[in-house]
Amino acid sequence: MDYPGEHAIRPRVKTYRQTAPKLEQDVKLTAVRSAVIVGVLLPHEDSKILSDDLAELEALLTTLGIVTVGHIIQKRPKLTPSCLIGTGKVEAIRELARDRGATYVIVDRPLSPPQVRNLEEMTKCKVMDRSGVILEIFSQNAKTNAAKTQVEIARLEMMLPRMVGQWTHLHRQGGGGAVGRSDGEKQIEVDRRRARERIAKLKEQLVQIAKERETQRKARRNELKVALVGYTNSGKTTIMNSMTNGDFVAKDALFATLDSNIRTLDPNTRPKLLLSDTVGFIRNLPHTLIESFKSTLDEVLEADLLLVAVDISHENYRAQLETTKTVLAEIGAAHIPVIHVFNKMDRVDDPFLGRILKQAYPGSIAVSAYKQEDMIRLREHVYQFFAANFIRCKLAIPASDRDGVSLVYRTCMILDVSYERQDLAVFDVRMTKSVYQKLAQYRLDDDDTAAALGQ
Repeated sequence: MDYPGEHAIRPRVKTYRQTAPKLEQDVKLTAVRSAVIVGVLLPHEDSKILSDDLAELEALLTTLGIVTVGHIIQKRPKLTPSCLIGTGKVEAIRELARDRGATYVIVDRPLSPPQVRNLEEMTKCKVMDRSGVILEIFSQNAKTNAAKTQVEIARLEMMLPRMVGQWTHLHRQGGGGAVGRSDGEKQIEVDRRRARERIAKLKEQLVQIAKERETQRKARRNELKVALVGYTNSGKTTIMNSMTNGDFVAKDALFATLDSNIRTLDPNTRPKLLLSDTVGFIRNLPHTLIESFKSTLDEVLEADLLLVAVDISHENYRAQLETTKTVLAEIGAAHIPVIHVFNKMDRVDDPFLGRILKQAYPGSIAVSAYKQEDMIRLREHVYQFFAANFIRCKLAIPASDRDGVSLVYRTCMILDVSYERQDLAVFDVRMTKSVYQKLAQYRLDDDDTAAALGQ
């Protein structure tokens, strides 16, 4: 799957920092849920990437309903094991949090349990890292049994190593009877054991859920499957609603969709086209969440075509597109054909950007999910992709073979059908490669067709 260079294409679009209103002096910064964001820049790292990551972290906090009231960035030669950053900078964070009324300190790097404990003691605030923020969003947005199970597994697996040092009552429980009483397990050991038992039970439930989904997928094996993928908040759900007349809730928030939503693109097409919306991708997604949500992403692996949605109005859309490419490769979907859908064109001022993108990404399409004419174009674009990749052939099926005739009507694009013999139907059809293989016993070339018709 190739992602050609864009020759430094950048849309002329106003950024959030240019358009966001400045905080007035009388704005109350003592909100109950407010935070100071902390970033660390090491010598080999790019300050622009760090700035983008902090802006993204701020958007994640907005999704949680937490207001960002300050940023602190420290350049360091290396990370410190005690609290990640220097103690002097920690004091500056504490003072800023106190002055702005912040109740959270959010660090854009993974934190160890001792680092969390030390930072909380020194700043007098609740401390979270990026993984914790993402997990909280997932927890809020999980609606189905599958999503809730996946989130709980990820939460427990993230908590296991963090249990160290979280207990002040690390005495051992007494074991045995009055005679021969011996030391039992520490409380931390009991909690770890219970957490592991709970994880094992949840994974068993997830296996059962996966089996049920596999049964559902088998029932759809003759349909063409299109999966919407892309960076979180790229407009996938809005595209899904516009193309299928769906009623899924689309929010201007990160990770609004966690479960796979599947709808028929057009019930009148043959073969039937199914469109699925999936969980969004993001940079630095915690490994535990990737593992937990692999079953949800199975819809991507089963797809015949991927629509990669890209928020073209985002100033760093190229980096987001690269992240999407990386995640697709990680889950084993790099071989699936791709159409790039550059969304939110209504937010871009450049009238020539669509043409430039089409040259840089052959086969791509630039749209606004809110414009009906654009969604009609996108739907036709998908149809044309499959039509161009269909195999055309003739099939001769005995009229008495109801299963064979039914399979043709359900899975093929029928161009012509004739009954020159009462007991034999000859179809001129287009079909996918997988259906072509399933119907191998009925396929005819010109000589076979003449022989079958007794000519």
